Amino acid sequence: MNKNPIYCAIDTSSIDNALKLIDEISPHIGGVKLGLEFFTSCGVEGVEKVAKCKLPLFLDLKLYDIPNTVRKSLKNILSLEPTYTTLHVSGGSDMIRECVNLKKQLNSFTKLIGVTMLTSFEDNSMNEVGISGSVSENVKKLSHLALDTGMDGIVCSPMEIKDVKNMFGSKLEVVVPGIRNQTDNNDDQKRTLSAKKAIEFGADVIVVGRPITSADSPRDAAKIFHQSIK
Repeated sequence: MNKNPIYCAIDTSSIDNALKLIDEISPHIGGVKLGLEFFTSCGVEGVEKVAKCKLPLFLDLKLYDIPNTVRKSLKNILSLEPTYTTLHVSGGSDMIRECVNLKKQLNSFTKLIGVTMLTSFEDNSMNEVGISGSVSENVKKLSHLALDTGMDGIVCSPMEIKDVKNMFGSKLEVVVPGIRNQTDNNDDQKRTLSAKKAIEFGADVIVVGRPITSADSPRDAAKIFHQSIK
């Protein structure tokens, strides 16, 4: 393995806490993921400060709106030059193509990653919001749409990695949250797997949050995850 595929999800409302945590775990991670909690508290200033840590940045805001709104929002995100950023594939082909075209126009190197089905979903909870079919079926359908519209990759749970890789190979990067060791609490994640298994199944990037950030020693927890995939 040439690079560390572990991105740590830094879910905090404090820039100082985020920077302290990143400094502690940086020897054992390959990148940092910032999501809504961080962004809605710390904003662009916080993102810029984290970017100075010189680790690849995954800005995970899961854009979903009408095409014009998402395009304008993405333009602001691309100016921050993250390595990855996310859009909901369920926003549809018009929304995605607007974003892919914008990326080309700006000559951006940021990879557009399509969120398929959140790892908090399972078949029953999908059905209650009017989504028919199984999680697996929907991940496959949305992955096809991501590829057809020119996205760089998709987000799926560990349980769908094999299916996506068997269907698309290296044509789509696969970013995988829901990573837990056997002793970890699953929290609100429904479809989880170990880091080692996720990598064996073909994940390109694995996202680990609370099992590292909420550990008694985040440094030791990050080290254990890193060692488990070597």
